[in-house]
Amino acid sequence: MSAPELSVVVASVNGLPYLADCLEALERHAPAAEVVVADWTDEPTRQLVRERWPNVTLLSFDEPMTVPELRAAGIFAARAPHVAVIEDHCDVLPAWADRLVAAHAAGHSVVGGSIRNARTHRLRDWAAFFCEYSAFMDPAPAGSVGGLPGMNVSYDRSALEAIEDLLRAGHWESWLHPRLLQRGFELWSDAEIVLDHAKEFGFREFVSQRYHYSRSYAGMRNAELGRKRLLYALGSPLLVPLAYARILRNVKARSAYRRSFRQATPLILLYTVVWAAGEAIGYVFGGGRSILKVR
Repeated sequence: MSAPELSVVVASVNGLPYLADCLEALERHAPAAEVVVADWTDEPTRQLVRERWPNVTLLSFDEPMTVPELRAAGIFAARAPHVAVIEDHCDVLPAWADRLVAAHAAGHSVVGGSIRNARTHRLRDWAAFFCEYSAFMDPAPAGSVGGLPGMNVSYDRSALEAIEDLLRAGHWESWLHPRLLQRGFELWSDAEIVLDHAKEFGFREFVSQRYHYSRSYAGMRNAELGRKRLLYALGSPLLVPLAYARILRNVKARSAYRRSFRQATPLILLYTVVWAAGEAIGYVFGGGRSILKVR
């Protein structure tokens, strides 16, 4: 059996049914890829993976692991020359794997695409989608870009070598991708590299997610900011209009999303207030254990 051209790393923190749906999509649409699941959910989830997908490389962790740590563990276990990163609530589409491999074959070291919302019936899911993925909504631009999503992206070995220390330190793509740009790598976007964001959020759940992600993000920045972190804490209320304006700008460029955006605006504003509060607390008190609660 020939070695795979593509490994797909799945960070698994949500358990079933998300992981099963994700692996079924990979089985259908990326059958030639090596799949590595890095999981710290529960034994029933792992047992199902062993039984239904015996060819999947399963990395099991009993102690809590952050999403960046799970991604890194999967990346370091992957064997293919190109390693794609997704999460358990993501379902790949038919052209996804082939387009990644083709883009790498064309000489692009870092390749990604866009995120499509697969949970469209509730405003709270739309609001969560806009808050997290408005910069990467379908359709993605084609060509060289300034940023790519952290869970629809693929790296060749030279790019992974350039960010190895950041991966081992458990950093998000907010650190990985700027490092790659600084090192002269191009971030390449392909409009056909699309996956579905298929997670449903309860209201309390997403409020918690906004808070813990933003607090952990600010906490990770404290070392580089030094005393300036207190100024960032004081300025955190400005994040509310800035974040909303950024989402609005992204929506205006994609007319199909405008109606859902208008309807979800009250929730979006609330979620951005929570984000700003989380950052303020993170800058003052550090990230605490918030990163372990990000799903």
